[in-house]
Amino acid sequence: MNLEDFLMKNIGKLPAPIVEWIERRVKKISSFSQKIEKEYDEIMAEIEVSVKPYKDKFPVFAKLPEAGREHGEILREMEAMRTLEESHWKDGYVSGGVYHGDAEHIDFLNQVYAINSQSNPLHADVWPSATKFEAEIVSMCADMLNGADQNVCGTVSSGGTESIMLAMKAYRDWARETKGITKPEMIAPITAHAAFDKASQYFGIKMVHIPVDANFRADVNAARKAVNRNTIVIVGSAPSFPHGAIDPIEELSGLAREHRVGFHTDACLGGFVLPWAEKLGYNVPKFDFRSPGVTSMSVDTHKYGYAAKGTSVILYRGQELRHYQYYTASDWPGGLYFSPTFAGSRPGALSAACWAALTSIGAKGYTNAAKKILETADAIKKEVRQIPELRILGDSLFVIAFASDTIDIYKVLDQMTHKKWSLNGLHKPSCMHLCVTLRHTQPGVAERFIKDLKAAVEYVKAHPEEKGEMAPVYGMAATMPMRGLVGDMLKKYLDLIFKV
Repeated sequence: MNLEDFLMKNIGKLPAPIVEWIERRVKKISSFSQKIEKEYDEIMAEIEVSVKPYKDKFPVFAKLPEAGREHGEILREMEAMRTLEESHWKDGYVSGGVYHGDAEHIDFLNQVYAINSQSNPLHADVWPSATKFEAEIVSMCADMLNGADQNVCGTVSSGGTESIMLAMKAYRDWARETKGITKPEMIAPITAHAAFDKASQYFGIKMVHIPVDANFRADVNAARKAVNRNTIVIVGSAPSFPHGAIDPIEELSGLAREHRVGFHTDACLGGFVLPWAEKLGYNVPKFDFRSPGVTSMSVDTHKYGYAAKGTSVILYRGQELRHYQYYTASDWPGGLYFSPTFAGSRPGALSAACWAALTSIGAKGYTNAAKKILETADAIKKEVRQIPELRILGDSLFVIAFASDTIDIYKVLDQMTHKKWSLNGLHKPSCMHLCVTLRHTQPGVAERFIKDLKAAVEYVKAHPEEKGEMAPVYGMAATMPMRGLVGDMLKKYLDLIFKV
């Protein structure tokens, strides 16, 4: 056995800091690096076919065309691409991704966007409509999440990741100014959205991950042990993206309040489902501003709020905390400059479309949508539990994660992909999930999912020798002890995205 094989076989038994130390040095070994690069190239060559399907179907522009093209020609090409892509999600084959998708709703939002296409909230004096829309979006979300009478305020952002990063930046600056904390730490369960780790990296906040219990809910005792004088915020999900579990928000936020630190509920995924689910009689633990320790929340209007992609809301308990999110420049020769979020100029048309979605659907519309989604999810979960080879993870409402102890779940994922399904492959533990949306509540979609899932399981059982296409990639990502190598592979994938 050579050095590389020995390391790959045994390194997983070592503590993480030692693994990272070894990885940095092993990557400098020429033979090892060449071997890994060769594997990356082979993987990317296989993936490129699906990532770049239009290379031979439409003109490619690596530089500006000498003469401008006709509008009609461009529109025809875009219509052709839309037709190809729409056929994939319209019939409910996609997990999450498209949350509404009804043609009439899309046409309505497109009309709203067209009317407001030149709007830019940066110039509030020119487009006061944009500030009207955004202020009311924030107010409606605060009311929905029981913050209307608690001085809850916020801003509109470009998506859940920005909402989360804005909040973490605000907590960092608040803690530095009011507590003198210069080495800030955040506490988050391992199932918290990757955006928190992104904020950790961008803003120099140490990430302290805590484990989850058998139902994939954050371990409160672990959080209690993790709190120290550098802690600035504790995080909980409602629900988590991987398994749809709602963390014990009331207990975690109580802990945060006890230690006088912030608490953030990430309700990006569930913010527009859980309030209505509770009204429908589902068991929904407290996750919002009813818990006095919750000091901020993120909720995505472009998911189950059914707005056009590109809007989210970040909410704070009080204006003081929100002020730490803002950016102001008072000495710039270009004049007074200020912005509420990371961007300067922003597409006001997206805020207009968001406002239009919220006000056209209303509380009754959201309640009815939640009812359809939750009933469909219940029906799917019931059928999945009848498949002996699969087991559902946790006890979620509308995100159905399942694993297997007897067959390779990633090979099942491969087979579902062959049947047009676009599901989410997950790891730690190895599993996959279906995030149920209105697309799945259409007649026959749930039945088709179960039929295809059963067929996929049977195929994998009957063909154990087949490696699969993406299964080896998922398998490597799930089991590779040197996480930096997985990160390098993902960077290669991003390079491929931008390849002409």
